[in-house]
Amino acid sequence: MLSGCASRSPSAYRYATPGENQLADTETAKHLNDLAAYAIEAGDLEVAEDLLKEALTADVGFGPAHNNLGKVYLEQGKLYLAAWEFEYASKLMPYRPEPRNNLGLVLESVRKLDEAISQYEAAHRLAPDHPELIGNLVRAKIRRGDEKSVVRELLRDLVLKEDRPDWQAWAERELAMRGG
Repeated sequence: MLSGCASRSPSAYRYATPGENQLADTETAKHLNDLAAYAIEAGDLEVAEDLLKEALTADVGFGPAHNNLGKVYLEQGKLYLAAWEFEYASKLMPYRPEPRNNLGLVLESVRKLDEAISQYEAAHRLAPDHPELIGNLVRAKIRRGDEKSVVRELLRDLVLKEDRPDWQAWAERELAMRGG
């Protein structure tokens, strides 16, 4: 799917999964995922990665840990691994927009705009009022050169719903340039 894999072998990134006679320990996975989220916020990606691998060893089906591990890999520039984790998280959590949005970020970063927009649109359908999802979708559509009317409608929606000042200003400028 993506080119430019990490220089180390993918097996170096595997996490162990419980044997077939072991039950998944979702509570442990949740606790470790929460600790990893704090590590991500603190910028300690190596600690976060280790905690998330441990969480997935406890419960390989715990979607939030796959999504967070994807975030770690994205921050580390391990795009293939990030995409894999986001795809897996999307399958485990088809009702959550975050993994699809995050996969869109990976795809957009490697200029696969059609695929990125597809992911952003899927995330937007799940949470149509979420400004980050609207912003990512409209940014990618602008980069692709989509029709002005479609872009204007998304920009209007973003101006109304966005509370981040930099994104609000960006949306207003983009809307003004498109006669909106």
